[in-house]
Amino acid sequence: MNIIIIALILLILLVPMIILIKQVVSFHDNYKKLIKIIFPLIILSFSIGLINIILTPIKKEKEKKYRYEFIKTKMIDIRSAELAFKEKHNQFTDDFNVLIPFIKMDSFVIVQKTDTLIEYFNEVYREYQFKDTMMVDTLGKVSILDSLFHKNYPIDSLRYVPFGEGAEFQLSAGTINKSKIIVPVFEARDPNPYDKTDPLIIGSMTEAHLNGNWQ
Repeated sequence: MNIIIIALILLILLVPMIILIKQVVSFHDNYKKLIKIIFPLIILSFSIGLINIILTPIKKEKEKKYRYEFIKTKMIDIRSAELAFKEKHNQFTDDFNVLIPFIKMDSFVIVQKTDTLIEYFNEVYREYQFKDTMMVDTLGKVSILDSLFHKNYPIDSLRYVPFGEGAEFQLSAGTINKSKIIVPVFEARDPNPYDKTDPLIIGSMTEAHLNGNWQ
C-alpha cells in the first residue's frame, strides 16, 4: 500500500517537472547533450529525496511502536510491584530504592478463610446459640518476586526505561481526596519519551486510577 502511494506521489510531482524541463530544452538546443546527461541525475536525486521524505515518518512510527511495547510492559510491572507494596503497607512508594528491595526480600502470607458456626451460651437469653464466624488459618508464605514475575526476572532493572540509555522512570506517590475519602495514588512516567508529543504514563497523581494513558 505504501509503495502504491509513493508511486502515485512521484508520478504527480515528476510529470510537471518533466514538462518544464522539456520546454527549457526546446529553447536551448545548444545545450541538449548536457541536459540529457544532467536530466536523469536530477530526476534520480529528486526521487531519492522524495522517497526519504515519505519513508522517514513511517520508519519513525514503526520504531516508536517497537519501543513503546517494551516500555508499556515495564510500566505494567512497576504497577504490579506498587500494588504488592500497597497491600503490605497501605500506601504506594515513590522510591525504587524502597520498592525493589521490598519485591526481592519480602513475601505474601498465604491464608485460608473458612466460614463456620460456633456454639456459645447467650447470657441474656440463658440458652445456647450459634453464630457465624470466619476462621483464618495461616498456611505459609511465598516470595513476592516469585509470585509476581517469572523466574530470573531482572528486578534490579525495574527502574530503567527500555532504550533510555540508563534513564529511570519518574516515580511519584501520595494520596488524594476522592469524595471525602483519602485514596493512595502513584504515577510512573517516561521522563524522556521517544515521541515528545506522546509520553507514556501509568497511574495518576490527580485521579484515582491505575491505568496507563494508552489503555
